[in-house]
Amino acid sequence: MKIISLLFVFLIALTSYADLKGDWIGWGTWKFKGEGDGVQCSPMQMTWSESATEIAIEKGNFECEVVAMILGRTAWTLKDGKLFDELNVEVGKYNGKDHFEVYMPSPNNRTQIYLSVRRAANHIDYQEIWFNTDEKVYVIEGRLFTSGNK
Repeated sequence: MKIISLLFVFLIALTSYADLKGDWIGWGTWKFKGEGDGVQCSPMQMTWSESATEIAIEKGNFECEVVAMILGRTAWTLKDGKLFDELNVEVGKYNGKDHFEVYMPSPNNRTQIYLSVRRAANHIDYQEIWFNTDEKVYVIEGRLFTSGNK
């Protein structure tokens, strides 16, 4: 009976960490128009927050050899697994634990951004694609690990 109780407590502890909230650090690549392997990004850092009605990237920094990106706060309203932007337009989905995807505008009005995050155990696989009707302009991919800070 003790083993079952300990297993139950362990499973509850694991599920309490099955979301995107917290600090993440890792590495990845940044590719321009599909050219080769791209440049290495190390480190890639992100901080996410969550509530019952909102999910947000609070901040981030991708250091990628000759290119860098600093992420400011970007938030979405969460309603029944659907994500809405600041104009209340549905732009994506989030299941509340391990799968997030959203479309958003870029600074260039001919380009759109697709973000996908999938969580497995202690890491997330991050993908950001800047695209237009003709091509993928940038593909940024990374594997980031939780620091344990929630």
